[in-house]
Amino acid sequence: WSWRERLRKVAVEVDGVALLPEVYVVPKERVEAERQQPGSQERIANDNVPLLWTQSLTWLGDLMLLGLLEPQQLDPSERRRSRSLGATEVLVSFVPARESIAAALEQAGLAVSRPTGATSIASSKELGRRMAHVGANGRLGLSGHPRLRMETMATARIYRQDGQTLAFLPAVLEESTFYLSDDPEQLVDAVANEVSQLQRHWRGSGLPLLLIPVEEGPFQRSPETYLRLGETLRSGVLGGTAVQLGSLDDLASQACWADLPSYEAAPTAPAELTQGLQSSNLDKPLTAADEQELEESTLDAQLERLWQSESLQEQAELLELLVRRLGLSTVLTGPNGNATPKTLLEEAYRRGLKEGDWNVVRRCAGGLGLVHPQLEDALTDLLVRQKQVVVGRNYTNDSLITQPLSSKAIATRIRRYSGEDSREWVLQQELLLALDGLARRDPALLSGSLTLQLGQLLLLLTSEVAGEQNLSPSDAFEALCDTPPHMIGRRLKQVLNDVEHAKAALQRKEQLHLSGRVSWEAPAPLEELEKGENWLKHRERMGALQNVPRDFHPGIWSLLHHCRGLVIGDKLERRNRLESAPLLKEKTPGERNFAVHVEHLLSKIEAPEYRRLCIETLVTLIAFVDANPEVSVDDDLVLDVVIGHAVRVGWQQRHPEADPADYGSHKGDAWAAFYHSSPADCRRWQLQALKELAGMA
Repeated sequence: WSWRERLRKVAVEVDGVALLPEVYVVPKERVEAERQQPGSQERIANDNVPLLWTQSLTWLGDLMLLGLLEPQQLDPSERRRSRSLGATEVLVSFVPARESIAAALEQAGLAVSRPTGATSIASSKELGRRMAHVGANGRLGLSGHPRLRMETMATARIYRQDGQTLAFLPAVLEESTFYLSDDPEQLVDAVANEVSQLQRHWRGSGLPLLLIPVEEGPFQRSPETYLRLGETLRSGVLGGTAVQLGSLDDLASQACWADLPSYEAAPTAPAELTQGLQSSNLDKPLTAADEQELEESTLDAQLERLWQSESLQEQAELLELLVRRLGLSTVLTGPNGNATPKTLLEEAYRRGLKEGDWNVVRRCAGGLGLVHPQLEDALTDLLVRQKQVVVGRNYTNDSLITQPLSSKAIATRIRRYSGEDSREWVLQQELLLALDGLARRDPALLSGSLTLQLGQLLLLLTSEVAGEQNLSPSDAFEALCDTPPHMIGRRLKQVLNDVEHAKAALQRKEQLHLSGRVSWEAPAPLEELEKGENWLKHRERMGALQNVPRDFHPGIWSLLHHCRGLVIGDKLERRNRLESAPLLKEKTPGERNFAVHVEHLLSKIEAPEYRRLCIETLVTLIAFVDANPEVSVDDDLVLDVVIGHAVRVGWQQRHPEADPADYGSHKGDAWAAFYHSSPADCRRWQLQALKELAGMA
């Protein structure tokens, strides 16, 4: 009360209400007198009355002094009380999805938790729905707790509400959140990470509780993984952290409890899906030709194929194509009713998880735009370790991340700067999470790396698979997409153990085997700029129009006679490959279908300036084989590779004093300079890149 009286004396009365200003000042004309004798002059309030923060605290204090508010009502988490961070141990319990799974675990001597009449076990999303009502007050216009993802710290409590006991699954381990939890080996790693986080950062009156969901699909595929995890938990220590395995009933007395206000569940929305996908016991993998045929089909043909398809891989592929054309929410009318691409993708996603088809799962996850909720934490952890992250495979300054971002913002950047295949978007999410896991467990692996390039790491992983199985880059990418998530982390660790070996393997895969008499001279292109344009603007305009020179398509036809194939656009997308043998056998140089196919591949390149670069590079290659009619390349000519090396050559020729080993840190500037260079300069660098790739430099 003495402090409240002192505040009353310095308040300013406004319309009969005592308010507190921001500051008190000495009037300008009295400053000199104040300097001569500090404290002698009267202070007056400034115009900022009231200062909202000060006034709010004062009124809250008044409510507490009058006994209308208790301290615990302002501080339900009891942060005002000094308490050390961390927990002595973590409570853990298995939550089987089926009674048959519960019986199998109990037969192995492992305790499990089941929902009962008085106790409910629900998803983290359900906790989010209930938390949204906390603080809501219609009369005051208060909306309540914002709809946020419930972190493991929130689900690690047991809640009371309306006479019922509620426990919730952690979002990071739920199948519906992201597919990583459906890989049993990956789940084991996630459990170890969550247990460690809870033990180190717990703040509560009881012990933290981690419920481990055991879904039917992953348990059937690998029951021994769960039994092995159970034995480790039963031993009392997981990864150096003390744990206690038991049923929810047995652990409840030691757990942290919290109360939730009354809650009225909203009525369940009617199911959106009335049209489903056909199923099949046999699922023949799609070939590259199959994928090209599906992509170039009309919308009506794609829809008809979708309703008739009995192949899960084909259904996922078609749904991805439909999402590109129509989005996720368009209502599709099928023979048995209506559905949206989103509901059909979710159905294919669940079937892919059940069947353990990681290729389908990743394609559906990418199509649905799934974002792993821990991307933000992983990025922040790497930034704290003095690392910076480059997402995607398009090297720009915008793809470099040096500040924390939300998980959604990270996923958006990955998508913007990556290839067209949605599986790559989620694979890069996996890589970011795996990098963070390796940084925590084995920081020495990343000690020599300042910049972690997700796109480059993906290419290195692909080249490792290509070398092991003697595959092309696009086929190796398909094999990588078939790989279970936990194997991605293990492959990444192998690559980081010997990065130079992995880079050498990638370079070997990019080399060209060229034969015949070669002249490295080709006529310079005749290009002129419009008045007021620069070469970047010119490329953006011409790329948007997709103008091609005369005899462009017959020139590509001629080029195919000199190589095994041509890859236009994303080199990891096998639909982007023109295979020489069947095309030369089945089509003619002047055939419209051939020109349409080439135009289709060019139109898939989203950035108009890069589309124009690809056209310029094709014209350079056409000019090269015209000048060298005896040349033969026993490989695919991959435009991404030729252009990427040409950018490096251009940078090195412009900066001869620079150390070639430092080029990686200048890639963004190198690409910007290349876009601003004339076609004549670019052709010179492209030919030099071709010469180096052929080992003739």
